[in-house]
Amino acid sequence: MTPEKELSPEIYQLLASGHKIEAIKLIRQETGLGLREAKELADALSGHHAATDAAPPAFKEEGGAGGMTAIIIGILIAVFLYVFFLSD
Repeated sequence: MTPEKELSPEIYQLLASGHKIEAIKLIRQETGLGLREAKELADALSGHHAATDAAPPAFKEEGGAGGMTAIIIGILIAVFLYVFFLSD
């Protein structure tokens, strides 16, 4: 079983928001796994995906590090323009 392809996005959302017990319950419903196996799968999914990266790629929000880079570049450009054109 490839978890990313067969589990619902709700499981990843639950894990990302810290609702591990609810995620385990949903894993059990969707897969028919026992409690121990469902918990191990939830642990593996939590370890495999960081808290901000808990959804499979199709469900991730855009932004992240790229968005932060754009903000930093914007700030640097603003500082450059201020220093070289507005300060006397």
